[in-house]
Amino acid sequence: MRKFLYLILFLSMTFRFSDIGMFPNNSPLINNITDAMRFDIGTEPLFADSNSWGFVRQSATWARGNSNLMDQLIAGLKKAGYFSNSNPVTQTFTNVTLDGLGSTTIRIKLNQQASPISGITSTAYTGSKSFNHFLEISKTSNTTPSLQLFFDDPNTLLGNDGALIYYRIGDWNSAQFANVGSVITESYTANESSYGTKFQAYTWKNGPENASWPSDIGRVVLTEVDSGKQLCFRSVVRFKFSKLAEISPSQTTSLNNLKSVCGGSDQIYYGLAYMQKFDSPFYTTAKASISPLTSNGTFPETICNLSSSITGAKLSYGIFDVNGFVKDNLSASEVPSTYPSPTVGGTDFMSVDEAFSRTGIDSTSVLASGKPAARQYEYTSKNYLDSLTGTEGEKLAFKTGI
Repeated sequence: MRKFLYLILFLSMTFRFSDIGMFPNNSPLINNITDAMRFDIGTEPLFADSNSWGFVRQSATWARGNSNLMDQLIAGLKKAGYFSNSNPVTQTFTNVTLDGLGSTTIRIKLNQQASPISGITSTAYTGSKSFNHFLEISKTSNTTPSLQLFFDDPNTLLGNDGALIYYRIGDWNSAQFANVGSVITESYTANESSYGTKFQAYTWKNGPENASWPSDIGRVVLTEVDSGKQLCFRSVVRFKFSKLAEISPSQTTSLNNLKSVCGGSDQIYYGLAYMQKFDSPFYTTAKASISPLTSNGTFPETICNLSSSITGAKLSYGIFDVNGFVKDNLSASEVPSTYPSPTVGGTDFMSVDEAFSRTGIDSTSVLASGKPAARQYEYTSKNYLDSLTGTEGEKLAFKTGI
C-alpha cells in the first residue's frame, strides 16, 4: 500500500513541470507540448519576422518537457521503492484519479531483467529492442492507453537501450486539447548519436491539421554536442496549404500565391535547424526554409528555391536569446561572434549550415565526404515522413500484448 500511495502521489505531480531554461514557463507540461506543436503558422502572418520562427520560441521548452516527463515518471517509481531490489514486479491499479486525466488504470512491469519486455519497435531505430521496465496509464473509459513508457535503467535515460515514451494529449481533460484528435507523439532518448553524446527524437502522426495542431506529421531531432556546451536541433514538419487556409482564411490569397510559386502541390514541408548554447543567455543561431521537397532532397536555401533577391524569400539566419527572437535575414558574416557559428563546426558538432544540410535526409541521401551516414532517428526526408501514413507509421503506436 505504501508503494502504491507514493506512486500515485508522484504521478499526480508529474504532469506539471518548471522549466528554468531558455523559455521559463510554469504551465502544465502538456500545454507546453501543444503550444510548441502549433508552430505559430496559420494563426499569424505567414513568414513575417519572428512569426517565421515560431518553433524556435517553444521547441526548447517542449524538448525539456519530454525529457522531464520521463524523468519524473521514473522518479515516482524510484521514490515508491520499486528499485530498492531487483525483484520483478507486475501490478495493476484501477480507478486511480490523476490530475488532467480523471479516473485511470495504471499498469507496471518492473525489474524484468531475467525476461525483458521484447519486440518493442519504434520509428527512431531499426528492428526492435527489449526493455527492463514498463509503465502504462490509461483512462478508465478508453480501450487504448494515454501513455506508455519503456526504459532500461532507472538511473539514466541513456542506459542500454535508452527510454521510449508514447502519449496522446487529446486524452487530457482540457478545452485546449478538445480538437487535437488522435495525434500520438513518440519520444526516444539514447546515446547512439551520429554527433555528440546523446540524442532525443520526437515523432508524431495523426495531427488534425486545424488551429489546435496545424501539421499532420513531423519529426524533431535534438543532440547534445560540443562536450555538452551546445544543443543541435533539427526538424521537418508536413503541412497542407489548403488546411492552413482553412485555419486562417484571411491568408488564403497569400497562401495560394505561395502554393503557386512552390510548384502547385498542396503538401509543403517546413525545415528548421539551429544551434543553441546551453549557457545563459542561450544564444541561438537558426536556419529555416520551406519546400515541397523531392523524394529525398534536402531543403533549398530560400523558400521553395525562389530568387534570394525577392524580399522574404530567405529566412536565414535568425538569432535568438533568452528573451526569444532578436533578428533574422542575416548573412553569415552578420551573425555576432557570441552566437553559434553559421558555417564553422567542430569535431563532435555541426555548424548551423551542416545541421540544416542534414534535414530532409534518409538512408539514400548522399552526404558530404567524411560525414556520418544518416541514422534512423535522423530520417526526415519527404519519403520517410510520407511513409508514416503507411507501414512505417504502424510502429508509432501504443504497444499491445504487454
